[in-house]
Amino acid sequence: MFTPSALLQLVPNRAESILRRVQKMVWSPPEPLVVEGSTAGVEHRSLAEAENGPWKAVKPGTAWGRLYDQRWFRIALPADAAGRYLEWQDQGEATLYVEGAPYYGFDVAHRRVVLPPGVGEVWLEAYCCQSAIWHPAATGLSAKGSVFNGAALLTRDDEAWEAQNDLKALVDLMLHLRERQRPAPPPGGVQRFGPQTEVNQATPLYRRVLRLLDDAADAFDTAGVAALRSSLAGALRELRDHRATVKAVLTGHAHIDLVWLWPERMGEAKAVHTFSTMCRLMELYSEFRFAYSQPASYEAVARRTPLLALAVQEKIASGRWEATGAMHVESDTLLPCGEALARSFLLGQSAFRRLRGTPARLVWLPDVFGYSGCLPQLMRLAGVEWFFTTKLTWSAVHRFPYSSFVWRGSDGSEVVAHVTQNVGYNNHLNPGELESNANGHVQSDVHPEFLHPTGYGDGGGGVTEEMCEQAKRLDRLAGGAALSWDQPEAFFARLARRRSKLPVHQGECYLEYHRGTYTTHGDLKDAFRALERALQVREAVAVACGTQPDLAAAWRRMIFAQFHDYIPGSSVADVYIEGLPELRMLAAALRREALNELESTGGKGEEIAVFNPHARSWSGWVSAGDKPVWVTLPPVTAVALHEAAAKAPAAPTVRGRVIASDRVRAVIDARGNLRRLRIDGKEVELSRATSLRLYPDRPANYDSWDIDRHSLALGEDVRTPIEFEIDVGRPDRASIAVRRQLGRNSSIVTHYTLVAGEAVLRVEFEVDWHEQHTLLKFHCPTAYAGPVARFGVPFGSITRGQQPGSTTVEAQWEVPGSRWAAVAREGERSGLAVVTEAKYGFAARDGELTVSLLRSARFTGCDDHRYAAPPGLGRVEPASPFTDQGSHRIRLALAAYDVGDPGEIHPAALADTLFTSPLVFRGGTRPTVLRGVELAPTLHPCWVMPLPGGEWLLRLHEVAGQTGRAVVRLAEDWEAVPATLDGGADGAALRGGSRTYRPYEIVSLRLRRRRTQK
Repeated sequence: MFTPSALLQLVPNRAESILRRVQKMVWSPPEPLVVEGSTAGVEHRSLAEAENGPWKAVKPGTAWGRLYDQRWFRIALPADAAGRYLEWQDQGEATLYVEGAPYYGFDVAHRRVVLPPGVGEVWLEAYCCQSAIWHPAATGLSAKGSVFNGAALLTRDDEAWEAQNDLKALVDLMLHLRERQRPAPPPGGVQRFGPQTEVNQATPLYRRVLRLLDDAADAFDTAGVAALRSSLAGALRELRDHRATVKAVLTGHAHIDLVWLWPERMGEAKAVHTFSTMCRLMELYSEFRFAYSQPASYEAVARRTPLLALAVQEKIASGRWEATGAMHVESDTLLPCGEALARSFLLGQSAFRRLRGTPARLVWLPDVFGYSGCLPQLMRLAGVEWFFTTKLTWSAVHRFPYSSFVWRGSDGSEVVAHVTQNVGYNNHLNPGELESNANGHVQSDVHPEFLHPTGYGDGGGGVTEEMCEQAKRLDRLAGGAALSWDQPEAFFARLARRRSKLPVHQGECYLEYHRGTYTTHGDLKDAFRALERALQVREAVAVACGTQPDLAAAWRRMIFAQFHDYIPGSSVADVYIEGLPELRMLAAALRREALNELESTGGKGEEIAVFNPHARSWSGWVSAGDKPVWVTLPPVTAVALHEAAAKAPAAPTVRGRVIASDRVRAVIDARGNLRRLRIDGKEVELSRATSLRLYPDRPANYDSWDIDRHSLALGEDVRTPIEFEIDVGRPDRASIAVRRQLGRNSSIVTHYTLVAGEAVLRVEFEVDWHEQHTLLKFHCPTAYAGPVARFGVPFGSITRGQQPGSTTVEAQWEVPGSRWAAVAREGERSGLAVVTEAKYGFAARDGELTVSLLRSARFTGCDDHRYAAPPGLGRVEPASPFTDQGSHRIRLALAAYDVGDPGEIHPAALADTLFTSPLVFRGGTRPTVLRGVELAPTLHPCWVMPLPGGEWLLRLHEVAGQTGRAVVRLAEDWEAVPATLDGGADGAALRGGSRTYRPYEIVSLRLRRRRTQK
């Protein structure tokens, strides 16, 4: 007679075998259902539109649709369906409708749902697209479409279901502990054959877990499921600690990329699909909590399925669903201009007030490719106190040092921040991930809670029933973290009480990864920037005309494009084939509206006038008739051309390869590169000629996202034969053009242009680009090798090291700049600035400043992501699998840089004014309200916004880290009042128009007619 086995090393195999046996007992054999389907098509139809068919029976095993197609299915249920489970097997995703309302979302992680009583027929809205793409069962789509494998009714054995979840918790714990034993077991999980890893050196806890599992298996083999459950219950009680060192705050999570491996209409469908599932889980698990950001998704759900929107609203009101995030979309924070970023907060907070009754207190940006140093200030101005992300864990060189900290922005504004370490935002519930997150919580000694976003994201899908079940069982199990469902804002409220004990991080949170997103899809970034400028001009015209047009739709679309997989260029081709024309049409429409308003309001209709859309005086050339005219214009004012005209500077000249104006002299060498530059009598110290350089650009992992360090050691200057062309004879400008071949299949014309009266050298590239896996950079080598270089950010600027040596500097081989960057000697009194129209990727080393012009990464979906978008399945195919093929016009300018010279126009101001010209029109003039901002050369007035009653908002931002006292000069009957971010008055009128400002401060002023004292 054998005694109980002492060979505990045999238990892992047995335990997994028992788990497989119990899993097979949970579900009854499926009872196949007859399914009818409509015709698949690109149009997303509502249920009401689809009900009339036509319909035909659908056989299991058949593929349907092309990428992102919608198809409706319907199923007639038998009379005994109530209380049974509907199983849906399809590669794509689907939303189940019961009695006309979304009920549940099916995908690879959500296959079955219990049916309510009294339902005789159900409908399914299916899509040829896959959610939960990180799930082990996510196969992607077939080359012929989404494979439908049938629908069935099943009955669940609830006792076996509970036993399965109990046993899985213990088996997962065993596997987690097994990995840490000595001797180390072979990798790859439990061995099916061969010598099993001995446990004579194992920890007592691991051996005890093995014994408990063996006892549970004995109970199952001898007395069945009920005995197994009883044995497992005792094991879980024994292993549950009454005290835990740390606590995991579980928040239901379903990060939905509004666009990425799918276009916008699919992002909307994913919101319907995911929201349905989360509402159903709340009916099943009273403790479950879920949070979601992005008002864009809530609005899409309300538009597509109002009944679901009402159900979500009820869950929000109950406190079980938290709408938080503060921004309209989970926005990129590096590429939008400051005002565009501010409007994302204003639009988002307005939506959160409607959704929850109050503004959100938390910015939720788990998956964004870097976080600007101006973000904490914008957050505080928008009423936000807290910040959350997971993406910093992706940094490739340095581990971000904190999990909980005070994030201090460049201006000194502070928010409380939490970063998950060791895990991301597609988190499961198992001992390994929970321990990893706990170990990464560096501030656990101060705040013993960490946030654990739980559920499938990226493609949506969210939390599963199995996750909810495991949350019950893993709480404080065998020394693990305590678990509880809670909302993010409640977590942060507790964390904020420990604020004084948290470390401080000041400045940007630079992501040491995904550096290609500053450059990828240059055509998109150009269109996006053009729309920003068009909105700036349109609002300036409204201010001048005293109107308040409804621009909400245009702002919504521009802010939607800020989504972190849209403007960075990391989405599939469909997104840009649809999005580029929209952005361009919106910009053109806004420009037409601005001209129409100027021409139709206020005075003499036949007089030629010029309108300055900038909040600072502007001098330059405008085209009126056959010849350009030099004008000087007050801020935000329309002036008759003959009144604005002033004495013109002398015309520039070209002699040989020397181009000269009244302020600038440039020498082009025999290779067609800039060799010498003198501005206002002072030599810009170029250490050698500028150059164009091509780099092989083959990132190790993600084409659209990355520029890898090895690429930058392999670049070669472009040295192809050149042709010179001279363009003179105009009174306002002269240029030298250099034409040459570029790479294997491309060509480029570089125009060096001097405009009379300007203190910059304009450099324009006309590129016919047909390269593959290639990066094109413009290099400006200088003697300005100070300790830091300065880069524009949406509001303000930031310094980063440019001298080699430290790994922090070495890790920043490509950095974001909001359309300008400068290298200088220490003290920043002498240097060179590069100002761009719509380029954002820069680098600075030892005085050499470079700007990335173009890169030809593969489209997302034409790379390793094709599992989600098989070639040939889409209805839209790019002409080339490589981005940015074709014609480009890239404009930038070189300027002298001296942060202490009040006579110099700062590069931040040049970035706004050089490429946004005044409007010439036939119509009346407008009175000058804003006469200028004085005594503050680094406080840049960047935007004006119309407010009710003819009042307007003036936005300024300090761009160089300086303090001072500015004087805002206004018309005599006007006054400036401190304002909130949205323009609301926030204090008494400025005395004498004077206001102090701190480094990098965002200043908002409400301009209104002076109020007389009674």
